[in-house]
Amino acid sequence: MELYREKERNKDFFDTCEGIRRDNRPNYVSVENIASGAVLKEAQSFYLNTEIYARIINKVRCGYLSGVKNSLKRQMYVEIHKRYIRIKRENPTFNAMDCARIIAEQKAPRFYISPRHAVNLYYRLLKNNPK
Repeated sequence: MELYREKERNKDFFDTCEGIRRDNRPNYVSVENIASGAVLKEAQSFYLNTEIYARIINKVRCGYLSGVKNSLKRQMYVEIHKRYIRIKRENPTFNAMDCARIIAEQKAPRFYISPRHAVNLYYRLLKNNPK
C-alpha cells in the first residue's frame, strides 16, 4: 500500500514523539518508549490517497479482509470500513469515493506503524531534524 502523505505523517509522528519527551521532562524516557507510546496516540490522518481509501472500502466489502495478514494493516482497514459504514448510514446516496473523501479529512485513532519501525523512524527523524 502506498503511503500518500509520508512527509506529513513523519512530521506528525516526530511532533507526537517530541510531545511525549516534553511531557516527561525532566525524567529520561528512552527512544523506544517514546516511539512505542507515540504510535498509540491519535494521528492527524491515515495519510493515504483518497483512491486508496475507496479501494480499501471495496476490498473489505468484498471480503478481502481475510487476505490481509499484517495485523496493523488489518486494524486500519477495519477502522476505515467502520467509518465508511457510519457515513453510508447517514448518507445512503454516497458511494465509496464520496465516503473516502470524508474519511481522508478525519483523524486516525493511532499511527499505523509497527513498534520496531516507529523506533527506527524516530531515530532517523531525530538525526535529520536540526534543533
